[in-house]
Order: sequence, then C-alpha cells, then structure tokens
Amino acid sequence: MAKAKSIKGTRTEKNLAAAYLSESTAYSRYVFYAKQANKEMFYPVEQIFQTTADNELHHAKVFFKYLEGGKVEVPMDIDAGVIGDTKSNLATAISEEESEGVEQYTEAAKVAEEEGFDEIASHFRSIAEVESHHRDRFERYLKMIEDGSLWKREKPVTWECLVCGYQFEGTEPPKVCPGCDHPYQHYVAIGDDI
Repeated sequence: MAKAKSIKGTRTEKNLAAAYLSESTAYSRYVFYAKQANKEMFYPVEQIFQTTADNELHHAKVFFKYLEGGKVEVPMDIDAGVIGDTKSNLATAISEEESEGVEQYTEAAKVAEEEGFDEIASHFRSIAEVESHHRDRFERYLKMIEDGSLWKREKPVTWECLVCGYQFEGTEPPKVCPGCDHPYQHYVAIGDDI
C-alpha cells in the first residue's frame, strides 16, 4: 500500500491547523455562551450552544488528526469578544459560523483540492455545510427571541419539557410543567431543531 502524500509545508497544513484552532475556540466560546443562556433561562438556546460546542469539538478532532506533528505557523484573527447576553452571543455565533466555517472551509477545500488532498477537501466541504446549518439555526433562534416566538406561537404546536419529556399541545407551553414543576422556559417546540 502506498504511503499517503505528506501535508508538511503545504497551504493545506496551514489551513488544517487554522481550522483546528477555529474549532477549538468555537467549542470554548459556545460552552461559555451555553452557560450564559442558562443564566438567562433560555434553556433551549443553552442546549443549542452545547450541542454546537460538541459538534465543533468533533470538527477540531477531524482536522487535528490530519496534522503530522511539529510546529505550524498560522497567522489568524481570533474573536477576542466578551460573553454578552444571549441575543448578542447568538449574533456573534452567526457571524463566526459564516466566516470561520462556511467561508474559511470553502476556501480551504479549494486549496486542498489544488494540492491533491481530495479527502481533506471533502472534509472541509462537509464541515462547511454543517457550519452553514449551525449559522441558520442560530439565526432562527435569535429571530425567535427578538420577535417573542420562542415560547409563543400563532398556531398550536407540540411543546416538550427538556427536563422530564412531558409534551403539551398549545400556542404556549404550560407556565409550570405538570410533570416536573419546572417553569415554561424549560420547554421547546418540537421541530425547532435543537
């Protein structure tokens, strides 16, 4: 079996290292944002941030596994922002998913392909698609918070308690869950894509 072509010294190596750093910082940022959402009782958003953090950690591992060791110089900008309120954290996440995920990885895929690393290019493209999904989901939740529809809908939907699983149909979840006595903030509308 032929040995795989080395990435050492290639632009793809730099892109992989940058992607690993981007995903690692996104993981940390989303864990911080999840804790802030919890403090504000936006429990569905907390779950979204935590789920996305878990995704980002796995993306970091994908990129890390392609690296071959040693040092790689990677000049890059890092979001040195603060942990804001949940609305501002969602806005930051939307921007980061677009620039760090979709744009960065789409370009990295082109470079990997040019350098003959088709498998790596495929991973960059696939993860760019995931980052696009993350961005879209963050946009939906920011809109729901802004327009007041996170826990209020025009038509009845099925709400599920994130604590005990109790389901309720209506335009709003119950003020207090009849199953576990947690407040309505622990409910998510089924289909809201957590």
